[in-house]
Amino acid sequence: MKMALKDHMTRKIVTVGKGTSAAEAYRLMSNYWIRHLPVMDVDEEYIIGMLSERDLLRSPTPETPVEKLMSTPIKTFGIETPLRSVVDAMIEEKVSAYLITKDEEVVGIVTSEDMLVLLDQLLKRDDTTIGWNLSEIFANPALQRAAYLVGQAGI
Repeated sequence: MKMALKDHMTRKIVTVGKGTSAAEAYRLMSNYWIRHLPVMDVDEEYIIGMLSERDLLRSPTPETPVEKLMSTPIKTFGIETPLRSVVDAMIEEKVSAYLITKDEEVVGIVTSEDMLVLLDQLLKRDDTTIGWNLSEIFANPALQRAAYLVGQAGI
């Protein structure tokens, strides 16, 4: 299985304006079953930050604008970045979502959940030459990183 970032990211991005209330952002996250929203400066038409479900937990009131809750600066990776680099950064920086760019334009978002789906595909792969058992999985550094990421994501 060829593991390219472009094949393991979400291309349809739901965004919010910087003045959007925490309550509205939460409603969007719930409706779309997502945990991250890029925050836009709608006047300038560019992304200025990232709002996570965890950021919403810090909101003092439901009316708080997301601009006061979001994380900045924006974390990005180019679309040609190796998946291992993305996973390493998620673990080291404790960041669960990165925007993906191509030619300086945002083309998607990759989240810890996307990486869990990839891990699931790898574990379900019908390759009898692998024959992993539990002790081999726990001894595999790449899978140890994935398990750590799962734990950090609270899943």
